[in-house]
Amino acid sequence: MGWEQRIVRDEELRPYLSPAGQGEFRRRVSALVAQQQATWPMLREATAGLDQVEYRTLNVRESQVIAQFNPRRIVSTAAKVDAASIRERPCFLCPDSLPPEEKGIAFGGDFVILCNPFPVLRNHLVVAHREHTPQAIANCFSRLLDLAEQLGEDYFALYNGPGCGASAPDHLHFQACDRSLIPIVGDIEIGERNYIHSSDHLQLFSLHNYRLNLLIARGDDRDAIAGWFERAIGRLAEITQAQAEPMLNLVVMYGRGRWTVCFFPRGKHRPAYYFAEGEAKLTVSPAGIDLAGVLVVPEAAHFARITEENAGQIYAEVTLDDARFAELTTALR
Repeated sequence: MGWEQRIVRDEELRPYLSPAGQGEFRRRVSALVAQQQATWPMLREATAGLDQVEYRTLNVRESQVIAQFNPRRIVSTAAKVDAASIRERPCFLCPDSLPPEEKGIAFGGDFVILCNPFPVLRNHLVVAHREHTPQAIANCFSRLLDLAEQLGEDYFALYNGPGCGASAPDHLHFQACDRSLIPIVGDIEIGERNYIHSSDHLQLFSLHNYRLNLLIARGDDRDAIAGWFERAIGRLAEITQAQAEPMLNLVVMYGRGRWTVCFFPRGKHRPAYYFAEGEAKLTVSPAGIDLAGVLVVPEAAHFARITEENAGQIYAEVTLDDARFAELTTALR
């Protein structure tokens, strides 16, 4: 079965379309979510399961982190992403491998929007490329900006690099979710900013004494943001001596006529807690949503014992260390 057979037909979508009022693209996305929940039992059960997830609030360096106990996410958190394991399994983002009920809507001619059957947040989408091509952001960052803009201010879009939480590093994809729960939205507005660059159309800054090192670019000029990103990823590759794409996660939001890009440079894929034994073990494998402040913990015992100190150590370990982050910000001034 190819992608054309996976695109939901207009007549299937029409009963779920809301009255005109929001943009046509948003209407179609909302209708897709409703249609898939009505016709795909696995997704319906997973969405209902979000009502049963548990939350704990942790304060890490004076910022809020929401620990989420979500046992369904063990599939992604514990995913084997080594080359041998990838070769031995079918790609679950290719059309032939999707469940029979799973359908999507086109996002341009190159991507298809699907519903994530293992959601972390409400309206959790997977935006899969139509070609089976490796996860890489270099030539499609502008499409991530497009996605955030078209979804609007209720959503955020994200990219997880290969080796940075992407459970399908062999197939290019983005994700998107409802943004109401993620703490980083408020952190950006109230945090003390260290400005690296400021002009009429582009601001670049970090947050002072924050729980992790990240760069934030905000502006209304699409070309300026794309140019900044190209420089940033190039500098990060030099500083980390990356042979291919440097390790990073991206969270992108759009609202009030401007984009906000959260650029998380990574230090490593998984923290030491993930590989520890016994009581020291915490099954946590941070990706973009986790770095944005919703820390997914799929094991009940681990959720019960994770502490604010644990969370702080996890964030510090998987993101870029202070020395190299300072080198990166200096290079981008």
